[in-house]
Amino acid sequence: MLRPYDGPARVLVGHDGSADSDSALRYAVTAALAHDAELVLLFAVDDMVLNSAWGVVFDPETIRGSALEVLRGAVDRAVEAGMPSERIRHEIELGNPAAVLSRLSETASLIVIGRSSVAEGERAYIGSTAVGVAGTAHCPVIVVSGDQEQRTARTGTIGVGVNTAAKGAVALEWALQECEAQGGRVAVVSVAKAAAGGWFRGGGAPAEVQAEVLAVTRERVEAMIAPLAAQHPGVEVELDVVYGNPLDVLVARSADFDLLVIEVQPAFPTYSIGGTTRGLMAYSHCPVGTIRTRDSHGS
Repeated sequence: MLRPYDGPARVLVGHDGSADSDSALRYAVTAALAHDAELVLLFAVDDMVLNSAWGVVFDPETIRGSALEVLRGAVDRAVEAGMPSERIRHEIELGNPAAVLSRLSETASLIVIGRSSVAEGERAYIGSTAVGVAGTAHCPVIVVSGDQEQRTARTGTIGVGVNTAAKGAVALEWALQECEAQGGRVAVVSVAKAAAGGWFRGGGAPAEVQAEVLAVTRERVEAMIAPLAAQHPGVEVELDVVYGNPLDVLVARSADFDLLVIEVQPAFPTYSIGGTTRGLMAYSHCPVGTIRTRDSHGS
């Protein structure tokens, strides 16, 4: 599941000493070992914190020393987890973490980061770094949370979210390649929904309309799956087309997956990744992999 480019296979993990970044480190070590890749640990020091709003100026060398201590501890844990020390590098960069990771993604095969979500009441908000990297990275990105590590057993299934326009071929190809190389099966989930308008407020579309939308969606998604699945005949692929809210359906289904992969189409100039993707990053029961339509496979 690594992006090919003219260089060595390289897994880049953002690490700042937080619990979620520790989870990202463990995931990144597993990925690097599985793909015989180099592991690069990055601590990005946000230059905004060096000059606070109260006029306090922090010493860059002091911050750099603290970051180096955090990274050295992370290297030790990676080695304990089985990563050969000669295949580990660590770097400290000054700048906005999302911007730094995006720049370094041009020479990376995969980025792994913690989701750093913040809960307010019953809602959770994903960290800005994860959102920014997902929208701008030139390689696939996997967002991990410590909460997801409480799961003790793997399901052997990678889920792929495909929208009603049957967009998601890049994500499906990514999942098929991973399952072919590492084993496992692919579960494609497409959530159909009738166009807004035309129904009384508070009510849903009639059953016959829902059935028609489901049939059309299934036909489109099957047409997208067929040629890609034919290139990976040894990988089992199942399709589930459901009528409902995409975020609710995919969050519920994520409990069945080891990884949920979605294709993102960030909108210029803000590179917004959309509310459904942000919601999945915040609420998914498994790690979420995002892959951009362009640049994701070195094109």
